[in-house]
Amino acid sequence: MIIHGRLQWALAIGVLAFSFAAVVASLLGGGDGSAAATTTTTSLVATTTTSTIPVPLKHVVQSGESLFSIGQLYSVKMEAIIELNNIDDPDKLAVGDEILLPQGSVARVAPVTSTSATSTALVTTSAP
Repeated sequence: MIIHGRLQWALAIGVLAFSFAAVVASLLGGGDGSAAATTTTTSLVATTTTSTIPVPLKHVVQSGESLFSIGQLYSVKMEAIIELNNIDDPDKLAVGDEILLPQGSVARVAPVTSTSATSTALVTTSAP
């Protein structure tokens, strides 16, 4: 598991600190004849949401773009763009050119993933 954000680090440290405290408490409480059992449960829930944005009917070529990269951006085959725009030489694409996109094109938007963690603990002690 790779920890990326501050919240994930804080949750991981909190779980470790709680676990350490539970172990220390069980060791310190064990000398008077009482037994302590500690159960800690941590669950992570990840949700992914995908946003859709309206696709323009044309795309203005930016520096460094190719018909292939534009096709990937809109989930369209490069051949469909070439055919729709009657492009003779796909390698002669200039910055500022306007390219028509096939209807039904879908822009790729990076999915947003959020992770939340919950921690619960059950501590049971019994005396002789």
